[in-house]
Amino acid sequence: MDWLIEGEFLLTTGYSFREYPELMQSLIPRMGQANSAALAIKTKRYMNEIPNDIIKCANEHGIPLLEVPYDLSFSEIIAPILGVVFNKQNKILQKLEQAHKKLMDLALNGSPLEELCKETGKLISNPVAIVDRDGVLIVNDDCPDKYKFDLFYSDGSVEIKKEKLRFGNIKEVKYSLELASDSDKPLTIKAIRIPIIADKYQYGNIVAIVNNYIFEPDILTLERAATIAALEFTKRKAIYEIEKSYYGDFLEILLSCDFDNVGEVINRGKVFNIDLELPTAVILLNDSSFNEIDEIKRYMDINGSRSKESLLKEINAFLRNECEYNLIAGIKGNNIVVVTGVNKMSPLTSLKETVNDLVEYLQRSTRTNIPVNVGVGKAYSDIRKINRSYEEAREALKIAQLSERSNVIFFDNLGFYKILSEKNRTELERFVEELLHPVFEYDRNKKGDLIKTLETYYETNRNLKLTSTRLYTHYNTVLYRIKKIEELTGVSLDNPESALNLEIAINILKLFRNSTI
Repeated sequence: MDWLIEGEFLLTTGYSFREYPELMQSLIPRMGQANSAALAIKTKRYMNEIPNDIIKCANEHGIPLLEVPYDLSFSEIIAPILGVVFNKQNKILQKLEQAHKKLMDLALNGSPLEELCKETGKLISNPVAIVDRDGVLIVNDDCPDKYKFDLFYSDGSVEIKKEKLRFGNIKEVKYSLELASDSDKPLTIKAIRIPIIADKYQYGNIVAIVNNYIFEPDILTLERAATIAALEFTKRKAIYEIEKSYYGDFLEILLSCDFDNVGEVINRGKVFNIDLELPTAVILLNDSSFNEIDEIKRYMDINGSRSKESLLKEINAFLRNECEYNLIAGIKGNNIVVVTGVNKMSPLTSLKETVNDLVEYLQRSTRTNIPVNVGVGKAYSDIRKINRSYEEAREALKIAQLSERSNVIFFDNLGFYKILSEKNRTELERFVEELLHPVFEYDRNKKGDLIKTLETYYETNRNLKLTSTRLYTHYNTVLYRIKKIEELTGVSLDNPESALNLEIAINILKLFRNSTI
């Protein structure tokens, strides 16, 4: 009873029930629960006849009950059934052969993934799409059910059921039911998702919306389509790696200034769609959550994402969508390097617009959701000074990495922070803690605003009246707080040297909190 499965036709001589006929009444309800096909009993051997209680129980549970004549052997029953099964399997193989031929023609002709979805949909009589690992939906434009895929992957959809199916020797596939809003009424969408995997790397899923019943050959066809999609993704990845290598080599030559002929470099830049005759600046981006060990783990994880790669792809997507921008990007070490040409008439304004638009695009992107630090070097008219812009971007990025949140920092705006870039965060935190520890303790214990007052005091160029105005606090209160700070730190604000140390500590503290400079 524990091994009953749906659609199973049971044959018995009644041997198992010869001494305990009441057990058969336990079997039939279990067959009803498993949705078994029928029960056939061979009488006149161990059971003279089928008891009326068994007939009544079978009727109650909707189980067809057959009596097998004594002179009919089981092999005579099984042989024609096996013939039916064989014919069914033969038809499945024929259908699969046709599907395989069609899909292989698409693969050999280099058809796009949209065409693969279209033809696979025709073969299984259900709409088919591909969703890559970045969540991009790939479906042919003529698909009338595209809106269902959009709903299926929308933020409003809720998974209400997930099952695992197994057809013969096929690996398990996930069968999902999701609920999505459609006007005022909920819409239930059934879908089958099969992973697209090659060389232990998952590129996404091939998805079929189940409008019509899915048969075993349809699942096999989807699996073969997933294999062909994996080949296409592998080809794209290889092309991308080659392109990335070309861009990386060119950027290496450019940033190291390892060239003698400026004209030749400018001409090579045109191949990469960048005009190096314009003033040129370097932008460095770094995933603020980057960790070398985590990066290795993500690389080895079949479903993991590689943040640098994702970030570079998003920057390239920005370049494709905003084609008026004059820039190239590549990976150098742990950073993304962007070289951009800017307007000759207003280079700084042009550079800021490019950086702001790029950062806003990355922040809007739902595919990466990667917090970044950004360091921006100055723009130079002479391409031979681009390595100077690169070093400036590195210095700016160092300061950005000291901050607790993502930062966009221009080298032009660093000021005295250029000195701080030579120190690591631990040293700077120790400097701040040693000087301001008693003030922190006072604010913590008394719920005071001494730190905020000191920040405002320096922001207003030590103007007590303006400080009180900005803090909406009485002048005497501000004066009391300043004296309290002097008392706690042992620093006289009239002493230029010690006052400067306090101002530097406050600015370091602000640096760790601010998002931009």
